[in-house]
Amino acid sequence: MKKITLLLLIYLTMTTLSHAQFPESFNGTSIPTNWTTFIGTNGEGTVKNWANVGDYMGVTYEAVPTLSEDWLVTPSIAITTSNSLLQFDQTDAFLPDYGSEYTIRVSTGSSQTTHADFTIIDTQTETSVTAGNEATFSSYTVDLSAYEGLTVYIAFVLAQNDGDYWFIDNVNLVNQYASPPNAVTTPTPSDTATDVAIDPTDTDSDNIPDNIVSFSWSESTTGDPAITYNFYLGESPTTLVYLRNINNTSVDITGTEYNTVYYWSVVAENIGGQATGSSVWSFTTEADNTLSVTNFNTTTFSIYPNPAKNSISIKSNTRFDSVEIFNQLGQRVMQLNANAVINNSIAINDLKNGVYFMKILAGNQEKTIKFIKE
Repeated sequence: MKKITLLLLIYLTMTTLSHAQFPESFNGTSIPTNWTTFIGTNGEGTVKNWANVGDYMGVTYEAVPTLSEDWLVTPSIAITTSNSLLQFDQTDAFLPDYGSEYTIRVSTGSSQTTHADFTIIDTQTETSVTAGNEATFSSYTVDLSAYEGLTVYIAFVLAQNDGDYWFIDNVNLVNQYASPPNAVTTPTPSDTATDVAIDPTDTDSDNIPDNIVSFSWSESTTGDPAITYNFYLGESPTTLVYLRNINNTSVDITGTEYNTVYYWSVVAENIGGQATGSSVWSFTTEADNTLSVTNFNTTTFSIYPNPAKNSISIKSNTRFDSVEIFNQLGQRVMQLNANAVINNSIAINDLKNGVYFMKILAGNQEKTIKFIKE
């Protein structure tokens, strides 16, 4: 399996100066053009600074005599009524609070690097940035309506002494006065489509066919634009499972099954809320015309109960070596050796509700079984 594949970015047109572009997703390996970084006026914290750390920006803690400041500053941007809400994803690395301070600062001056020109308009502690889940991004917004009609620089400043990290991604300026978007249209696969192709390519070389179905849709041509989309999938129109929120109009989902009816829905969203009246569509996947010689006989393993809540058990008539559990995005969420599976029972109470796939391995054979965590 493989993680979700994002195929098409949606760009919202903004009025900008100095080539500022939003949203900024930091794809690549360097700081975006016309952004800049520097340290505080006391000159402390020269070893660590903001850097692109893998399609997002990050800065780490540093032990200094008193306090270090690490500044990341946008290009100049004209703030209007249609883009006066700063929105970005953020997280840090650790749950404990090590005393770091996270501020958003705004300058209306002509210089991108003059510290004194910037005014603090928002302050967070580590608890706010972590939002209860270390190393897990969550969305955050800052109101810039006081700067409507002005051209500004926006600074992300981490102040700390042996504190924590700050990671940010998907920086955007959006319309805080927007109404919820209208429902999306033109789904692919089309509604009630049959014989929908499954791509079994094993792109991550884990000896499990990815079994990918590609989905896409169109943003409504009327109303205020969507910013993100909530994607749902299931085998019943009344029990759709939320998979994730994405910022484009297509996605690949792994782990689909042959000759199966699926139901799905996409709910558009912006700062005004979620679209109403979003359709639920269905399609049927193609029949499986191949048999894998590496799979177990279908009677060798089974799991119960399914759906399961706190634990799930493996029923088998042969010994297995290990068990791996993947979510529907292809991310491995659990891996156990056979000796760690007591009485063939696996605790799953820490898993979020949704669809999962259990891969059971014995020698050079394997079996993958879908289950639902409630």
